Amino acid sequence: MNTPNKKVGRPRAYTPEALDAKFEEYVEWVKANPVYINKVSAGEIIAVPTQRPLTLVGFCQFAKISKDTFRRYEDEFCDLLTHVRVAIEADQLEGALCGQYDSGIVARVLHLADRQDVTTNGKAITAATQPISVVLDPEAAKIIQSIGKMTVKE
Repeated sequence: MNTPNKKVGRPRAYTPEALDAKFEEYVEWVKANPVYINKVSAGEIIAVPTQRPLTLVGFCQFAKISKDTFRRYEDEFCDLLTHVRVAIEADQLEGALCGQYDSGIVARVLHLADRQDVTTNGKAITAATQPISVVLDPEAAKIIQSIGKMTVKE
C-alpha cells in the first residue's frame, strides 16, 4: 500500500538553512586558518601566513559532501547555492585583482579568458591547397652548391 506522503530515497544531509550555516562556518574557518608559505629572508626560512581562498571544492570537503551532491542541491536550493558560488567567485576574483592569489590560476578556475583571433577571423584553419615552390637565382644556387663541397681543415 503506497502512501503519497511517504518520501522515497536517502534523506538529505542538509536543509537549506543548515547548508547556509555550514557555508558561513566555512568562510569563518577559511579566514581563521591561513596557508603558510615558506619565504627566505636573511638566509632563514620563515613561514608567512597567507589568506586561504574560498573554493567550491574546499567548501564541499568542509561540508563533507561531493561536488555531485552540491550540484543536486543546486536544483533544490537554487538561490542559496547561487549565493555560495557568487561569494566564492567574488573572493577569488578580488584576491586575484589585489595580488593575493595567482591571477592565472583564478582565471582558469573561473573560466575567464582574454582571447583574440588575429589570424583566421574566426574561421577554421585549413591546410594549404597549393604546393609552395622556391625559385633560386642561378648565382645563389652555385654558392649553395659550393658550400656543400667545402671541407673544414684543422
